[in-house]
Amino acid sequence: MKNRLLALALVGAMALSMVACGSKEDDSDKTSDQAKADLLAQTTPIEYDVDEYVTLGQYKDLEVTLDGTYEYTEEGFKEYIQKNLENAAIYVEDNSQKEVKEDSIVNVDYVGSRDGVAFDGGSAEDQMIDVAGNCAAGGSGGYIEGFTAGLAGHSVGEEVAYEVTFPKEYGNADLAGQTVTFTFQINYIAKALSSKSELTDDIVKEKLGYDTVDDYVSAMKTQFEASLQSNLESDTQTAILNAVLNNSKVSKVPEKLLQARVDMYLQVYDKQYESYGTTAKEYLEAMGQDYDEYVKNLKKSISESTETELILEAIAKKEGLEIDEDGYKAFIGNVMSSSGATDENTFYQVYTVAGYTGERYFKQAYLTQKALDLCKESAKVNGAPATTENDEKTDAE
Repeated sequence: MKNRLLALALVGAMALSMVACGSKEDDSDKTSDQAKADLLAQTTPIEYDVDEYVTLGQYKDLEVTLDGTYEYTEEGFKEYIQKNLENAAIYVEDNSQKEVKEDSIVNVDYVGSRDGVAFDGGSAEDQMIDVAGNCAAGGSGGYIEGFTAGLAGHSVGEEVAYEVTFPKEYGNADLAGQTVTFTFQINYIAKALSSKSELTDDIVKEKLGYDTVDDYVSAMKTQFEASLQSNLESDTQTAILNAVLNNSKVSKVPEKLLQARVDMYLQVYDKQYESYGTTAKEYLEAMGQDYDEYVKNLKKSISESTETELILEAIAKKEGLEIDEDGYKAFIGNVMSSSGATDENTFYQVYTVAGYTGERYFKQAYLTQKALDLCKESAKVNGAPATTENDEKTDAE
């Protein structure tokens, strides 16, 4: 039972992304959802004795060792800024390059025309193009086949025109299967920025939203230090959780509880796709997936995460942990805020399935987190620095 994530990961996967992305409901939708939730809430609650399924091992005074890097270093910060710049995909003119190569990044204006007449949506200016990738520089979506094929070998300032054929299945019926001419004006060859030394105040202001390079570096330092602390906390929790799980044993997951978890997950998925006029089953099948196989794999995954929950539930029971009003209020408030939800009852409805209410689900999640916190309080953690703060002045170079 190694490297298993906390059951609360399910809360993150569901609550923090899916509920918020649905469209706005009208009053009849809310009434229907409320009636459904009320009906489900009236079904016989799922009951089980966690002690019948869990054999607890040592969970206090654990000793764990972390192997990550959690202290601020100049080299680490330099790498952090470099990665940030790479992710930002900032391109500037490379005056040393005058001829387009097969792997060049090129800034162009282009016009698409058919029979000498420009067609709608076929023209653009100041476009940064990845010639080798046949896509926008730094992007993932590609152009139609052959769009950038004729640029290599031409020079900055040159105008280049060649024919390109749209695929037969192209979304615009007027262009599907049609051969058109694209005329490119090659403005300049570009290069990607990857270090602080290449930044200027103008670039930072235009591309990154900061007034000066110093402002940007200062903000990145704050983010880097926060990421070190976040990694430390996350790795500590994971290491302690793994130790707890490895010392304990679950004979099996109560079948009704497992089915409730699966039903809950699928219900949230359906709620998401409902706003697009479809269901999770229809969507997955349209994407070529076997829905029954998907549910089978999902059930296996949820069974493992529920084992984690049961072990922590057993610890909570043994230690006499209870729901405290203020603590839970902060917990559920944070979950709802992250998901964009505003009404607690409506939020619970989304997670209510036969035999298990959404409110019960989140209160149980709160208790499992309290149980893990209790384990962390007595643990000895090797490899963790006394602090991730660093008083040295930074120079990303």
